[in-house]
Amino acid sequence: MLWRSITSRAIIARMHGTLLVSISSIFDATRADTEKLIKHLDSRKVPVSLLIAPHIDGNWHLAKDPDTKQWLLDQQSGDRAIILNGFDQAVQGRRAEFANLASHEARLRLKGATRQMHKIGFDTDLFAPPRWRLSEGTLAVLPEFGFTLVSSTRGIHNLATGDFFQTRNLSFGEGYGAAKWWRRNIIRAATRGAAQGRIVRLSVSARNLSDKKTLRDFEEAVDKALATGVTPRDYRDFR
Repeated sequence: MLWRSITSRAIIARMHGTLLVSISSIFDATRADTEKLIKHLDSRKVPVSLLIAPHIDGNWHLAKDPDTKQWLLDQQSGDRAIILNGFDQAVQGRRAEFANLASHEARLRLKGATRQMHKIGFDTDLFAPPRWRLSEGTLAVLPEFGFTLVSSTRGIHNLATGDFFQTRNLSFGEGYGAAKWWRRNIIRAATRGAAQGRIVRLSVSARNLSDKKTLRDFEEAVDKALATGVTPRDYRDFR
């Protein structure tokens, strides 16, 4: 599927100089660290988009974890952006779940994920595949399930208009590593992109937030981007 780049000067001007922050891998073992980071970012007036999935690690199910489910429902009720982040993230150890799927396979997984999430109270029109790796087959069938926006390694696709915002994701964890040299590169890239008035996407796996150095560097990346004057938004602003 071909996607046209945005040509409207008004939209480009509005979205340039934008900071997007998201957290993935949210489940029982990572919820406390996620809450702490959200509290910090809320104090900085930075909206956080939450990437959630019905299954993680093969044995954790959102529907069977009432505390995490209720916390996420509260976040949703509080107008936090919720992004469906796949169906079963247990496959991430081998490959990113939606990276290479044909449309038929993608349709089956999306059907299972949306049905399960709807049953427990989550309905979102935002989608991001695990590790942000998106196949053409997945992209083709997402509108069938009511999704209006999908984010990938390449950028943000508006499925209703066909507009495409080219902007790479800068990740700590999520299959991209969190070593010191990587974190330093992310901080520099975020600062440089923000200073140039670009859309800066920062994301972190909640699995990595228990490491104080990783948490510190992620917060530094956010703070340095903010210092350039970018506008913090969430993914819903791209609809």
